[in-house]
Amino acid sequence: MNRLFTVLVLALLFQRCAQFVPPTGGPKDEDPPELVASSPQNQTLNFKGKTIQMEFNELIDATSLRQELIITPKPEGAIDIKTKPYSVEISFDEKFLDSTTYTMNFRNGIKDLNEKNPAENLKLVFSTGNFIDSLSIKGKVKNLWTGDPSDKTTVALYDTNSNDTIPLLKRRPKYFYTTDTSGVYNFENIKASSYRLLAFKDENVNLYFDSKTELFGFLQDTIHLDSNIIDLNLEVYPNNTDPPKIRRSLSRQTNYSITFDKNLKSAEVVYLKSEDSLTYKFSPQEILFFNYPETTDTTQTKIIVQDSVGKTLEDTLKIYFSTINSRPSNSNPEILRIRARDIQANSKIKIPEFYHLSFEYPITSIDTSKLSITADTTFNQPYQLNWLDPSHTELQIQFSTSAERELKMLIEPGAITNYRSDTNNTYQLINTLYQQDEYGSLDGKYDQFEGQKIVELLDSRTLEVTERQVFTDFYKFPQVIPGNYKIRIIEDTNENGQWDTANFDENKLPERIVISRGIIKLKANFQLSDIQLD
Repeated sequence: MNRLFTVLVLALLFQRCAQFVPPTGGPKDEDPPELVASSPQNQTLNFKGKTIQMEFNELIDATSLRQELIITPKPEGAIDIKTKPYSVEISFDEKFLDSTTYTMNFRNGIKDLNEKNPAENLKLVFSTGNFIDSLSIKGKVKNLWTGDPSDKTTVALYDTNSNDTIPLLKRRPKYFYTTDTSGVYNFENIKASSYRLLAFKDENVNLYFDSKTELFGFLQDTIHLDSNIIDLNLEVYPNNTDPPKIRRSLSRQTNYSITFDKNLKSAEVVYLKSEDSLTYKFSPQEILFFNYPETTDTTQTKIIVQDSVGKTLEDTLKIYFSTINSRPSNSNPEILRIRARDIQANSKIKIPEFYHLSFEYPITSIDTSKLSITADTTFNQPYQLNWLDPSHTELQIQFSTSAERELKMLIEPGAITNYRSDTNNTYQLINTLYQQDEYGSLDGKYDQFEGQKIVELLDSRTLEVTERQVFTDFYKFPQVIPGNYKIRIIEDTNENGQWDTANFDENKLPERIVISRGIIKLKANFQLSDIQLD
């Protein structure tokens, strides 16, 4: 009896642990699996079931089906997928809506087991009513800032004739589609009605545009769908129009940090007691207070910050430091670190107008006799020191130079001291200079946008901005390092010198952007004129 029981248990375990393994040997299988039977059949009317069954002509792999399957409109409730060697069963725990056409697009969710060839154009359409809806909308989605196709982007259709009173962005779309690698979307079997069309990067895969880090775009006009539509294209772009929020406040030994959930344009600190004062540094997403002048008290402040679209946050905060004496008074000073922005040591550069140096802590003194700028190893260049922020952590050393071959900045030991009495070791930047005949130049005009515009010269590989200027009719970059570039033109209708995003609630589109399609190859001592972007 015990022996029989053991055999049965082993048999059951073997059955549960068995996996389907593709056969080896023989010619390569290049044919995708074919659907040989389904329940319901394609184009079925008056379907009342809750289970879809599909049979194929060969062994299949459906491990990615849950991620690949798109069903529109999206059914309510949960979906259960069961796979057998030659078949798939999809069960729904909620009934389908009455008088509705459903489209099941399997994309690459079902492949043959051996070579992983996906079933081609596998789709199942059925209706719970007396007819199949047959209208379609097709188009592409691209990234407004890069000009590239926007893949894995949710394109959403919202029925404006529904009785739903929930704001559009707070409800799920009636139909949705995920773009392919070419940014293409293709709605089929849609019901005749009026719709709003949106697109967004649904990073958390919940069919809502609810993350302000997701790219977003919309069609300004309502679609009154009574015939098929093609080439209905959309653009997606950053669209965080909420007021700034404090993401985190953190007290440390030497500073107090307030970080925000988006980039800021300006920040103001108001002290609620007239005798209070702290040194602080403002960067796009942070206000950093230093315990300087040193205080043992909590400092009551009101901060007022504003983002690039004019949204404001005002908040009252208590600024304090976790340890007043961050290190013993009798300890030795540390090495003061210097960081040069935009220029790397021993690199070849264009002649700069200034050096930009950053420091970790506020600087209290600079001995200018220990700071020199040398042109071509011989001539010392006059300079001027300008602090860029009230914390004295961002220094601009402005100068004009007669250098032709080499530029050198030398900061001798002990030249710079911060409020902690830290001083620097020897610091130097030595750079060779581009000669005039090593530059290229390019110029052009763009009259498709009226008024003021912004032109940006982009590295073609990284799309980082290498040069930028504001213009109305004509732009020119006279000294450009040879390389491969793209040009981006930004509409600046309000003449604020920056791009402004859309406002969906006001049905207002963003300022337009156009980017050159091909790569602009610029050689040394070569001029490109009248560059065409369209």
